Amino acid sequence: MKTRLLILALLPWIVAGYTGTEKGSGRHFIAHRGATMRCTLSGENSREAIRFAARAGFDCIETDVRYTCDSVLVAVHDANLARTFTYNDGRPVPGEIAVSDVSHAQLRDNFVLKATRPEYRTRALTLEEFCTECHRCGLRIFIEPKKVTPDWVCREMIAIADRVFGRGGYVITSNNDANDHIRFEMGITDIPLMGILYQSSYEHISSLGGVVMAISTTRFEKEDYFANVLRAKADGLETESHADDFEHFDMVNSAGIDYVSTDLLAPDYRGQGETLYLSKGGDAAKIASESAAAAKKIEFGAIYLDMKWYGSATVTLSSQTFVLPEAKSLRHARHQLMVFDAVPAFEITAPSEDFRIKDISLRIVRF
Repeated sequence: MKTRLLILALLPWIVAGYTGTEKGSGRHFIAHRGATMRCTLSGENSREAIRFAARAGFDCIETDVRYTCDSVLVAVHDANLARTFTYNDGRPVPGEIAVSDVSHAQLRDNFVLKATRPEYRTRALTLEEFCTECHRCGLRIFIEPKKVTPDWVCREMIAIADRVFGRGGYVITSNNDANDHIRFEMGITDIPLMGILYQSSYEHISSLGGVVMAISTTRFEKEDYFANVLRAKADGLETESHADDFEHFDMVNSAGIDYVSTDLLAPDYRGQGETLYLSKGGDAAKIASESAAAAKKIEFGAIYLDMKWYGSATVTLSSQTFVLPEAKSLRHARHQLMVFDAVPAFEITAPSEDFRIKDISLRIVRF
């Protein structure tokens, strides 16, 4: 009852736009399957995706585990090859070709990962190769075995991760069946786990011990999302959420999430890369003009917006356009996106009659 009253008391404060993750906070950003920007910048779960993530300032990375027909664990997300692979000559792969139907040699020799630039269309990595590269780049790894895998997969996955990172130097995350297998059937209690809340109950995940609570910004209504976050924090659990757009990143910021997983967001700016533009003053039109001239086209970088405002307006930030929530009192929000092979655009349009900027900062960085 006390927890429920606390949640109800704090919800208006959270939804109003408190940003609990100011610069210098200890939160972590997880490059989801590496920094790939959805198979454009680099191939999913590739060596390049790991290195781009490290360059951008991510301190964590997530990968997936599948197995070939000759029992080699590989860093591949989908059960089949169609979405993320092509043949060596660029031909699409039929949807019926499963990872588990090909040998490791066939996967390595006949297929390449999709990416915009030919030089980044590289081979799939084994799990051990992926872990070794992450360790070399200083990235903490979240490893996700896919649902309904043979028992040997968890044993081999843990053995590989132990060799590379040492016991407890990585996190296993799953649709909770692998977590249960590790805790209850294998009897392992010293490996951190991440449990996905919408796929299991809060009570079950928290009972595993040593868990990060993954709370989806899309599977829960806002009130339930914030209630789950507050409950986890009250129980001393770390939290994780995925965000790629302004609306869901605003929820993550307001909730004070510990681990932010993303395909498109830039990690918090902590001095990484080369700053090409940093705004001065609060004239949005001037900032838009200056930033486009200063940054020009960037192969790989990021754009960071931090703003306080009244009213509402439409904002274009790099590849995304979004509407600022109507604010009768001062509202604060941030957005930050990776940029690939583009001019990092910024523009504010369609302001409401009462729209007013109290403070604004725009930074463009080349990694």
